[in-house]
Amino acid sequence: MKPLRMGLVGFAQGYYATLYSRICSRRKDVEFIGVCDLWMSSSDVEACAEITAEKHAHDLGVPLFHHFKDLLEEEPQALIITCETADHHRYAINAIEHGIHAFIGKPMTVSSAAAREIITARAKHPGVVILPGEPARYEDGMIQGRQSVLSGEVGRPLMVHLSINHPAMTNHSWQMDVARSGGPFIEFGSYVADLVEWVIGSPVVSVYALAENFMHPQVGGPDNGKLLCQHANGTLSSLDILCSIRWGYPFLGLEVICERGSIRADYHNYSVYIQRSDSSRLAETRVSAMNQREIEHFLDCVLYGAQPIITPEEYLSTILLLEAACTSLETKSPVKIIRDGV
Repeated sequence: MKPLRMGLVGFAQGYYATLYSRICSRRKDVEFIGVCDLWMSSSDVEACAEITAEKHAHDLGVPLFHHFKDLLEEEPQALIITCETADHHRYAINAIEHGIHAFIGKPMTVSSAAAREIITARAKHPGVVILPGEPARYEDGMIQGRQSVLSGEVGRPLMVHLSINHPAMTNHSWQMDVARSGGPFIEFGSYVADLVEWVIGSPVVSVYALAENFMHPQVGGPDNGKLLCQHANGTLSSLDILCSIRWGYPFLGLEVICERGSIRADYHNYSVYIQRSDSSRLAETRVSAMNQREIEHFLDCVLYGAQPIITPEEYLSTILLLEAACTSLETKSPVKIIRDGV
């Protein structure tokens, strides 16, 4: 089997852009053919990625393109899309129409309309793999917590608390512009909005949101928020978006209170704790290579037929929840979520 011809589109999501392309370029079953900076200036790329596009291309041993069409002329079979979030759907749809598989950095889109455009385009090309980025689905503690809930080990889930702790992104103007990045509410809220539905296996049907900008006046929109949700199965959940912590604190936190016990999981370097009236169990401490697992899963889907862990349709459910939360902030009241079959 010939190596998969693969390219990179955009450096705005600098950490993802450099990490994912480096991982892929080291694979024997991948031929990395080029990176495209979409005419982003060297100083802007460096602000986002802590390296220039020229240096990154040199390190990978591949050409640097400025025009997306020039990268397409190299006939890639798969792309990593890590441009500004508001532009994700444009390049993803272009890729789909050319029969090119695409991994899209988290969050997939800043709006449900853009997510639906991707879904519509892919429906015409069902053989194309489109994998939305969502690193937390590859974290061991979250995986084990989900398995414990869905197996019924601790009974029906009643209450859930999830938190994401991530500094607000302020290295570049696009990151602070809600229209271009979604701001912290969508950029980081997508972690917990996706996880809560995935962990308990039930969509949110109503949300009430509270949010403030406590420490980042340069960022459009709130930098901290809390979502109070009710799920289709009756479970109540509380989702915290934390962008103001400057000390050691878990990146992700999960607690599920069920009928017959509770589950707690944290990340980084924390473990899963399952407690029932008749027993307690502490899982081993570990660190999950979430991002590496994520991009390697994309390659497994494209090259070896693995089933995607997350689909664009599932991301649509996430962004609909976050859009409803934004509406709740404006109306100061709970908002019901209409999914139209999603």
